[in-house]
Amino acid sequence: MSNIYQEAVEAVEEGAKFMIDFPSRSLKVGGKQIIQNGKCEGELGVEPCSEAEFLSRVEELYHAYKHSIPSERSESRSKRYFRALPERELSDEAMLYGLRRDRAQAELELYVLCQILSGLKWNPETMGRWFWQSKQDKDLVILRQWVEPDYNNQSITN
Repeated sequence: MSNIYQEAVEAVEEGAKFMIDFPSRSLKVGGKQIIQNGKCEGELGVEPCSEAEFLSRVEELYHAYKHSIPSERSESRSKRYFRALPERELSDEAMLYGLRRDRAQAELELYVLCQILSGLKWNPETMGRWFWQSKQDKDLVILRQWVEPDYNNQSITN
């Protein structure tokens, strides 16, 4: 893939299944390993940015995901990093104009993974010791161990 973010999201839009694992820094699309242990061929397709830009974009993507339209396929996923509203809680506007949930989930999770791979650093002064929680939506939480997978092991030994 020459632009991993764009091509992966398009593949999901066309029906491909995907799996993202933050701790192992991995992405699988349509059964094919695209990113493994943080290594990939091609460009991620997401520009590195400041912490403030990252958090702002995550809030935008999360809002779209939270209010996205679920499907049988999206609801059968076993691993979810973020919480979305059940169909009965969605507004009429979200049901009419919202993104499909699997696409919104891929956009959000892959954006976070790409920023981690691009060198996102955890700042405990602004992001918290264990997790960052959005002030706009308390359901949006990013765990430090997603960004620094060895953090919990280090804190035990220190």
